Amino acid sequence: MMKISRKMKALMSVIMACIMCVGVLFSMKSDVYADSSKEYVYDNAGILTADEISKLKSQCKKASADSECDIVIITTNIGHDGSTMDSYLKQFLDDNGYSQNAVIYGVDMKSRADRMYTQGKAGTDVSQSTIDDIGEKCEGYLSDKDYYKAFSTYVKKMNMCMTTSIVKKLTYKMWIKLLIALGVAVAAVLTMMHNAKARMTVSTTEYTKDHNFKVNDRRDVFINTTVVTRHIEHNNNSSSSGGGGGNSGYGGHF
Repeated sequence: MMKISRKMKALMSVIMACIMCVGVLFSMKSDVYADSSKEYVYDNAGILTADEISKLKSQCKKASADSECDIVIITTNIGHDGSTMDSYLKQFLDDNGYSQNAVIYGVDMKSRADRMYTQGKAGTDVSQSTIDDIGEKCEGYLSDKDYYKAFSTYVKKMNMCMTTSIVKKLTYKMWIKLLIALGVAVAAVLTMMHNAKARMTVSTTEYTKDHNFKVNDRRDVFINTTVVTRHIEHNNNSSSSGGGGGNSGYGGHF
């Protein structure tokens, strides 16, 4: 009974240690900086409620601070589309004092076009395929007239792609990580408990004869090393390519 009690205490100690580590992780706070002079959400088309705008502004400010990249939303009723809309979004960022690290998601209700324009780290840290996936996901909500869900999804996805907050990265899907940690801890304790049951099956007499033992001396002697070299031809005509500027985006219709 005493052995079982000690084993249970050891198991509970490991589990409590894991829980305490998670608690400390959640208690850590990242530096939150939100520029009060930036609006982040511009509903010029009037498709969002006042409460939705307020929520999106809070989300954008928090996400911009976490990712160190301005995440902006704008709706219009002008009729812009394609490259014209891209130019409009870029100029809008410049005119309103947003940083070189920024992404803006524009929706025009007249042309039914949605465009995502990125610059700086938003264009370099997020792959084009990921931007396309985010745009297509948001378009589905736009088609259903769930505008708030579309913009909220855009903010969340972009934030997760660019966030620099170590706490946010470590606590993402924490319940899954916690279950894995607990599973590993339990397995480790059970293994130690099983190994503790092992008993010595031999004694010193197994290795002696007539209270004596014989030692064989064996050694390896290093003689020499042979090295073979050969010349490797290099192709001086090779070339490489890469993107520049950190600008990319997405465009579609809903």
